[in-house]
Amino acid sequence: MTATISPTRKSRTCRLSLVLLASVAIAFLGTTSDAAEVGGIYTEPTTKDLGELTNIDVLKGIKFRGWIDTYLVGNFNDPRRSTVNANQGASVIKSRDLTIEGRTFDVHDLSFSVSLAELEVERVPEKGGVGFKVDLAFGDTQDIMVDTISAASGASSVADWDRYLQHASVSYVAPIGSGLRFDVGKFVTHIGGETIETIKNHNYSHAFFYTYAIPFQDTGLRVRYDWAETFYTEFYVLNGWNVTSDNNKAKTFGPSIGWAPSPKFSVYANYLVGNEQTDNDKLFDNLRHLFDLQVNFAPTERLNFHVNADYVTEDDAIGGTRGAQWYGVTGWVRYRLTDALEPSFRAEWYRDDDGFTTGVRQTLVGLTFTLGYKLGLGKGVQMLLRPEYRVDFSNKDFFTKESNFRSEKTQHTLGIGAVVYF
Repeated sequence: MTATISPTRKSRTCRLSLVLLASVAIAFLGTTSDAAEVGGIYTEPTTKDLGELTNIDVLKGIKFRGWIDTYLVGNFNDPRRSTVNANQGASVIKSRDLTIEGRTFDVHDLSFSVSLAELEVERVPEKGGVGFKVDLAFGDTQDIMVDTISAASGASSVADWDRYLQHASVSYVAPIGSGLRFDVGKFVTHIGGETIETIKNHNYSHAFFYTYAIPFQDTGLRVRYDWAETFYTEFYVLNGWNVTSDNNKAKTFGPSIGWAPSPKFSVYANYLVGNEQTDNDKLFDNLRHLFDLQVNFAPTERLNFHVNADYVTEDDAIGGTRGAQWYGVTGWVRYRLTDALEPSFRAEWYRDDDGFTTGVRQTLVGLTFTLGYKLGLGKGVQMLLRPEYRVDFSNKDFFTKESNFRSEKTQHTLGIGAVVYF
């Protein structure tokens, strides 16, 4: 018996194939560039200096950089927008037309999307000096974060300005030893192997850890001391997971350590503990414990391995009577074939024992292949293109297929992200 393909499915397969062909074609066109993509939370030495560009002395030392992030991705399950929108209440991530499940920001099926436009401005403080960092951000990414946090922690936990101010902090380095640094304000979270901006990550899409396991942002105090060039400690006192305005009077605390004995090897360990339940003001009641470990290994200049493991528990998280736990491991491998071409592969395993983070008691497995290609556009402007294929698996029906909500255990997606940055 010969299998047949319906006209609708055939049309969709053709469209997704065009996405792939366009992705591969674009990835091998254009001029190469020696400029690397932006990395890290703080500005790099190569970041533009506002004072040097304007020849105004008072502005020297103020660094800036920015980017515009867009994407197009197709979901082979062909979920109906009317179906997913009708069931938005069951989704942890909140967004209109969330037709790609298990994702954080690239959630729109076959729709050209502006994910993020961002400008970072920072003055790095010297010992005894004051600095600041401000990240102005616009786009779907910011709306998704604010709407998701609001649904989880209450509408008053974030404000409208959170949609446009991703990071805002002031810094002071006390002249003690090598310099004791204090940062106060709103930060992108220090937890996990990925951050908000796709340009700073190994892949275009975010891992399950980022979507479900950890906070997006922190608000509070960070204290850092570099004991040696290879070892630092940090301590955080925060309002709580994600909230700009605390949803209770208790605080969240977090020690962190980082050890990098060589450029080829580094280890980072983070711990967060606090009462995250709305209107529960008891400091030591219903505590949520997060353990986060990251290991980087680069045996050669071109090859990099990164492993991130998280384990989280919360007392009486479900109905005030039953605890919850979630945990997993994510691994990345990157290899720089040329200065312009760098493929990355991510494998992840995530367990939500109680359905507290995903809405379903399940185990999720994800495999993602991303091809990064850098183009020089001239005058300090670069483009990073990322064709990406991803397949996600669950041991429960979690993914929507056509008009059948959460009817499938598998989801295949194919797309491309494009970031123009300066």
